[in-house]
Amino acid sequence: MAGSENTEGDPGARVTIREVPTVACGSGSALARAFGGAILEPSWWPPDTEEVSYRLYGEHGNAHYSVGSTRAHGVPISVVGFWEAAWKGRSPRDWLAGEWSEPSELAHLRGLIGKVGVPPRLQVVLYDQQLAIQLIGYRTEAEIMNAVRSLRRVEPE
Repeated sequence: MAGSENTEGDPGARVTIREVPTVACGSGSALARAFGGAILEPSWWPPDTEEVSYRLYGEHGNAHYSVGSTRAHGVPISVVGFWEAAWKGRSPRDWLAGEWSEPSELAHLRGLIGKVGVPPRLQVVLYDQQLAIQLIGYRTEAEIMNAVRSLRRVEPE
């Protein structure tokens, strides 16, 4: 990799790459056990969703989970869950630029719907007890509401 020397004392931008352990789980309850607590997963998926998989990324205490699949044309769709404390009080609004709204139907979950990215795509953030959940890959607000209404709490085995 070519680079130039910075003589002003500023080291410039730095990137750290590290491998994060990933665990594939066979079910929601197995994922909850690996995650270290209950997870939320939807029981409703859009009709073009392929087989759903369960994965844990990271290590206990600093992990997140994904219940997801792909849709037509290879578009990913998933529910990603974190311990809310891992966000250290920050909101996705802090790092995802876009148009955000707070629909009244999601107020009980402190829900936000945003159009983020290029091209803009819908993303949802919900909070339930100690979890922060992102819904990614849903095309319409109707799909989002179907998924949110179908969320179920899955306890560890």
